[in-house]
Amino acid sequence: MKKTYLLVIMAALFVMSSCTKVEYIKVTGRVLAEKEVPVQAGSFQLPITVNGEQKLVWKVRPVHNWLHVDDAEWKQNAYNVFVRYDSNESSMNNRNFARVGHLVVETYDGFVADTIVVKQRGITPSMKLSDVTIEASETKCLIPFNTNLTDACRPSISLSVDQNWVESVVYLGNGQELEVTLAANDAAERSAHIKVLFVDAWGDPYEAECVLTQKGLE
Repeated sequence: MKKTYLLVIMAALFVMSSCTKVEYIKVTGRVLAEKEVPVQAGSFQLPITVNGEQKLVWKVRPVHNWLHVDDAEWKQNAYNVFVRYDSNESSMNNRNFARVGHLVVETYDGFVADTIVVKQRGITPSMKLSDVTIEASETKCLIPFNTNLTDACRPSISLSVDQNWVESVVYLGNGQELEVTLAANDAAERSAHIKVLFVDAWGDPYEAECVLTQKGLE
């Protein structure tokens, strides 16, 4: 089959992207542009110019089920593809954070040309840790962790500490506490900074930090 080539025309709503913020997300084909949409359901047009004699050899396929593509309108070597997207608004039972979807531009025989990255807003992640002071003899303690993150977000959470006398920091299954294991203190009072890092689907980081103080021997 004779190959044709696409040039997706970026209107004012599109920007060229090096994909640095979503490079860890698996995409199909060359990432050509990003489109940012609000939380509420809506739609936008994707203008595509086709260079070649064949027309209906190309299609735009949504990879994620919250994206929908209506029939394309053909006008003088250009398609106007109408893309609809579902709402990402949160409810009492669901906390929806920012998400990323993909639109794949390909031929009907499966030759992939480009990928459009669609980024939809959601609620802002929040995290807060409380400072804790423990006795010199204690080797385990709990640190309250106040967050709106769900269990599904847990794989994206990383924990770090700046002192080697803290042996481990674990995010507990109740979603409300960190469990810290440490060595007993046989010297002066000491402190460690514990940091939580969460990276959302857009690649944006959110951090929280607290100070763990262990008393010294009297």
